[in-house]
Amino acid sequence: MSELDLLAGIIGSDGHLDKDQPAVRIVNKNKKFLEEITKPILEKFTGKKIKITNSISGFGKKRFLIIVYDRKLWKIMNEKYGIPSGNKSTNIKLPENISQKAKMNFLLGWISGDGSVTVDRTRPKIEIWSKSKNILLQFKEILEKEIIESRIFSASNKRFILRISKVNSVKSFYKKFQIPHPEKQRKLSILAFQQFRTS
Repeated sequence: MSELDLLAGIIGSDGHLDKDQPAVRIVNKNKKFLEEITKPILEKFTGKKIKITNSISGFGKKRFLIIVYDRKLWKIMNEKYGIPSGNKSTNIKLPENISQKAKMNFLLGWISGDGSVTVDRTRPKIEIWSKSKNILLQFKEILEKEIIESRIFSASNKRFILRISKVNSVKSFYKKFQIPHPEKQRKLSILAFQQFRTS
């Protein structure tokens, strides 16, 4: 798995590129994920010591924040991966000129940020949230190339959900890929074992 593709997905979902300075920000509620996955990739790429600080969201919820000032990283995220500076929630779109493998790694990074693993009547399902329907349509196409079926639904607060819920599709995802978020992957593994152990 390309670490840079993965990082781009994390920044695309949970991050922000400043408009007036080459700053990359990532916010996540799971400190362990930032420590074990995100921070090492950033330190490897930038050669800088990365700090994780506390951050309180507008809803009063505790989050953890990484800010790194690096012009090269900012430019790659913006130009190669199409992550806009400033408000990106509705206009983010993955460029078509990167490989299927890179797109899939980006998607896995996105699941680490704005994805979830839950159950539907004891069956595992994977969901991805975004205000950008376009990025979810791209994800749907990327998954189809991996023979994984998904559906897109409208949700509250002008958001959309991409859902992988059909048994064969969840099973295919589980066998082919790993979510680079320890807790989400662990949950998927437990649910998949319970659901697919007899198949």
